[in-house]
Amino acid sequence: MAIFDIGSGSIGGAFVNLNPGKLPEIIFTARHSIPVQEQLNFKRFLESMGKTLEGLALTMQKAGGGVSVNEAHVVLASPWYASQTRLVRYSQEAPFTITEKGINKLIDKEISAFQNSKLFTYPEESETAPEIMESKNIQLKLNGYVVVEPYGKKATQLEIAVYVSMIPSDIRALIKTSIAKFWRPPRIHFSSFSLSAFDAIRGIFPNEPSFLFMDIAGEITDISLAKDNILLESMSFPAGKNMLVRAIAEGLKITPALAASELDLYAENNGSPDHAKKIGEIIKKAGEEWRTLFKEAILRFAKEFPIPRTIFYTVDDNVNKWFGKTVEETKFARWGEEEGSFVVRSLGNVFLNGFVRTAAPEFQDPFLAIEAIFTNKFSSR
Repeated sequence: MAIFDIGSGSIGGAFVNLNPGKLPEIIFTARHSIPVQEQLNFKRFLESMGKTLEGLALTMQKAGGGVSVNEAHVVLASPWYASQTRLVRYSQEAPFTITEKGINKLIDKEISAFQNSKLFTYPEESETAPEIMESKNIQLKLNGYVVVEPYGKKATQLEIAVYVSMIPSDIRALIKTSIAKFWRPPRIHFSSFSLSAFDAIRGIFPNEPSFLFMDIAGEITDISLAKDNILLESMSFPAGKNMLVRAIAEGLKITPALAASELDLYAENNGSPDHAKKIGEIIKKAGEEWRTLFKEAILRFAKEFPIPRTIFYTVDDNVNKWFGKTVEETKFARWGEEEGSFVVRSLGNVFLNGFVRTAAPEFQDPFLAIEAIFTNKFSSR
């Protein structure tokens, strides 16, 4: 299996041996950054994503030495897809028998409604119509109780939580064409990172039915809310790691590429104290802007749902501690189920090493690890 992780700041790739019932084995990873633009233009951004994907695939092909790719799993983060969880409800006075055909009919009807919704007909920034990327039944209840194996059972009330995502057809075509230049796998699956992470977290933390998950990427921060084991809502705001890069570039009057290197040096505590202090001040100011957008997103959630105290997050290693501390220091007493600060957990390499096998330390990548965990489970169904 080849896994491709397509984000807004970088693209990662991995070769993975799947072992249903056991830990997946990551045998190779690589990651290429999408060049940071001084002013983000979506058309150039999309072209840059395609070129970066091809460059990554070439790196993987050379490393693989002719390895055969039987299957590819493409996992997308924002802004490359849109998603929604829809609750399907059906009831009758007399008990009815649950069948696979009946459930699929209800789900197909809900997907059709999603296709006709404003969210589906308005693909942001894309010039082509979107297509359904994936649909997944994430929870099923009979008469108010969660049931894992419903077929053949009788009930008067049925409720299904269906996660549906969509992708603009030009973006799907670009990705397929880029991969086909190097391999022609018989099967290519497309998934969203929010669903992959939700499913992985639910499996790793079975006693955490409600949580927030944040994917802090290059250009965008995605926040997903899980409540009682249902991925209820997701939202994004246009700020991530590249906000810090652009702030450094502007503050030091250098290119974004040099600013990215400065951020790496700062994270590694390299450089003179005076220079580090200057960069620290720039980052602090940019961080306040990110924190403001984060608070606004939480407030939007809080208008409809109590906010869980636990936050899981993924972010690049060089800014992991900084973003973690920023989230921890954000108070939310009047928004949540309990007063106090967030309980913040980084889904980083150290933690995820207990759930995947990696051929070598240099192949550790938290995003690809989460996707390997999800794909291993997905492939065994």
